[in-house]
Amino acid sequence: MYLFSRSTIATLGREFDAIPAAIEVGAMVTRITGRDVNVFSARFGAPQGSIMWSARADSLVDLQGITDKLMVDAEYLEKLESMNGLFMAPAEDRFSRFITPPVEATSKYYGVTRAAMANGRFADAIAVGVEAAEYIGSSLKCPSAFTKAAYGGFGDVTWIVGFDTMADADAFDDWQMTDAGYHDIVNRAGGLYVENSGHTSLIQKLT
Repeated sequence: MYLFSRSTIATLGREFDAIPAAIEVGAMVTRITGRDVNVFSARFGAPQGSIMWSARADSLVDLQGITDKLMVDAEYLEKLESMNGLFMAPAEDRFSRFITPPVEATSKYYGVTRAAMANGRFADAIAVGVEAAEYIGSSLKCPSAFTKAAYGGFGDVTWIVGFDTMADADAFDDWQMTDAGYHDIVNRAGGLYVENSGHTSLIQKLT
């Protein structure tokens, strides 16, 4: 199972136009393709006005079939044209493989942590990444998954943790600071990921 995501940034001063348009086009893609498309906005750790769409796919062939449906749909193409000027950054696409079972897009907030695996340490980095995701999920009883980039930054991996409320996000931060088992996993991760490649953001589900 793969996770496709597309991200861009709303034009300054047009956020209140861009967000409804992003939600509308996501709903349109869901209707046309029969695939659930979720829309997110960044709360922290990303440029102001960042918008993301995501959907699951079984393979690149599956994703191409979805794309082919959209490229011949006149209503969809007209909608894209109407959105000109609402976003000020070229859209960036990522295609990542779930290494753990995928999370369901049912939480309101998601913590997203990215890093790049160190050369020659991919196997160990993936093993520890999976262990960390599973430990977080079992300890906090929350959605938690780990992915590896198929297309995007070379060697990129991502941890995704779901939160129902901001209070849950606060509790997760407190837990990270105090849980000995989590600290043990982090200590064993030393040298497995490129130094200073880590980045964490908090995103909010809009649909």
